[in-house]
Amino acid sequence: MSKLTLLLFSFLNLNRMIGAKTIMATIEVDKEYLYYLYKAENTLLYFIEQIQKNNLNYSALKFKDEHGVYVWLENVEYKNEFFKGVLSETNEKKDVSLKEVIDWMLIEKNRLIGGYTIRHYRNGLSEEERLNFDIDFGLKIDNGNDFFKPDLSTPEGAIIALENFYTEKSLEGVLSCKDFHKEAENILLETRKDVEEELVKKTAELLKLSLIENLQKNGMPDFTNVERVFNRIRDEENKQLIEEKLIYPEEEEVNKFWLAKAKKEWKVLGLVE
Repeated sequence: MSKLTLLLFSFLNLNRMIGAKTIMATIEVDKEYLYYLYKAENTLLYFIEQIQKNNLNYSALKFKDEHGVYVWLENVEYKNEFFKGVLSETNEKKDVSLKEVIDWMLIEKNRLIGGYTIRHYRNGLSEEERLNFDIDFGLKIDNGNDFFKPDLSTPEGAIIALENFYTEKSLEGVLSCKDFHKEAENILLETRKDVEEELVKKTAELLKLSLIENLQKNGMPDFTNVERVFNRIRDEENKQLIEEKLIYPEEEEVNKFWLAKAKKEWKVLGLVE
């Protein structure tokens, strides 16, 4: 397992707001860290959308400079696949291409959004170290909110797309996010090694019918104003087990989903009890 040293935070303009100090950190390059980088990459569109609205208190992105050091660029603007801003340590102006970005962060109501490398480092601290870190950082660091694009290009996006269709009461949309054939295979393979195609087809039909009947009887769930945090539990060939934490104003709920990939699209199979 390799390690890398990076500038965790040293924000000139953020310092003026919260009095933060420079922190260098050594981070384990493990599966959790790589998943956080994956999150940052696949939620970058949200970051771009927010900075283009021009109503943010603070924005920054992380990239590797010409010396091989990971640094932050602040007060970011975006145009034609390039970000413009100033380096956090020197206030020097810099242009960074979209492909160079490994992390991003926003401040919304004194709350950290994004900042995945920061979150990864913080997760590895003891309770006392985490408390001191939060004091130094000066912002609220909670579960966060993973803004994956709601489409079938990622497992997490497929789950969000499904939940959006539930909220819109669109049965057609819900069914477009499901793969009952793969779900049937997944269920049957848990109980036997050899699965006949005819049995898979019959099971898939029953799963689809059962879902439709359940939605018609009980209605569709509503995910309005929910925040989401994802975690990858298992990663197999063209199949992943994803945990989703749903954060409502008054409560939290955790679900696990199997998802399968076919023809470059991820489809939701079913909940794992």
